[in-house]
Amino acid sequence: MGVKGDRSKSVLFDASRLAKDLRQLEERYGKDKWEILSKVWVELLCYAACHCDSTAHVEQLSRGGELINFVWLLMAHFGLTDQFQINKGDARAKLIIGK
Repeated sequence: MGVKGDRSKSVLFDASRLAKDLRQLEERYGKDKWEILSKVWVELLCYAACHCDSTAHVEQLSRGGELINFVWLLMAHFGLTDQFQINKGDARAKLIIGK
């Protein structure tokens, strides 16, 4: 898919670039794009679950809950909620192993 210019405000443009980059990772380095996507989604889900207010999670769980609430509950049960940190200048959450 060809796109004019190198910048666009379209979500389709960003999705197209991401798909192209994932395809190149698979072709050049033999990395499975679905494994990469699943790891990114798990990382984002865990980060979001840890950084929401715990009382909001509890209230939502009393009404049936959503996926993020159950992720938070499992992480709290296993003691993982405080193991995510953000380094200054780094927009990604990183799991701290060996605490």
